[in-house]
Amino acid sequence: MNNQPIGLMDSGVGGLTVYKQVYNLLPNESYVFVGDQANLPYGEKSPKEVLDLTKRITEWLIKNKNIKMLVIACNTATAAALPKIKSMFEIPIIGVIEPGSYMAATQTKNNKIGIIATDGTVKSGKYNELISEFNNEAQIYSLGCPRFVPMIEDGLAHTPQMKKVVDEDLAFFDNTEIDTLVLGCTHYPIIQELIQDRLKKVVLINPGIATANTVNEYLVNHHLLSDQVIGNSEFISTGDTEQFTQTANELLNRKDIKAQHIDI
Repeated sequence: MNNQPIGLMDSGVGGLTVYKQVYNLLPNESYVFVGDQANLPYGEKSPKEVLDLTKRITEWLIKNKNIKMLVIACNTATAAALPKIKSMFEIPIIGVIEPGSYMAATQTKNNKIGIIATDGTVKSGKYNELISEFNNEAQIYSLGCPRFVPMIEDGLAHTPQMKKVVDEDLAFFDNTEIDTLVLGCTHYPIIQELIQDRLKKVVLINPGIATANTVNEYLVNHHLLSDQVIGNSEFISTGDTEQFTQTANELLNRKDIKAQHIDI
């Protein structure tokens, strides 16, 4: 048993969709979530910049919060940094791309799979690579959606403006016959209803669900589960804590979250 907290990091509020799935599965664990809003969006940064930011947050979480595991709850950071970050630190580190890729590759019925993500994640090719490993018959259609994250972070997720942008961008898939779509950015489940409305017959894959299962499996297999009855959660932002607090309470259907500010 191990009662140290689990750390999660993202460029902003999107990673809360992963936290939500992990917490629902493991409510007795403690968590520290860092949203690096001061440096978003990660999808427009170079891989080296994303690696440097991920490293700094990981170091801070280990030094200041003594985390037992890190979940990189950001597809862009997973694509740019996961192998190197894993080699730098001794704690277990889990990303979101491999669990989501496996889920998509095994659930598709016609082997036509779409991916929406940040430009950085799309350019990395990591989803294409892993989905093809899990399903060598897959036809993959990838689309960068750089407009989504800034709008979600600005609180526009449930507005007519957001619906218009979603409808315009997802027209890309109209003639592809995809039956499965990977939400390849942890912000995108926040607008899942708009995406589903545009692609009505397509099964949406939320990598956060698969990631939560991977976290649980690792903790069980390595005897690292907490024996607390209920854990606690800390929420930290490098940017606007008021906006983070408001979005987090809305997204998680809570009223008690109050984010702290740090400079990393």
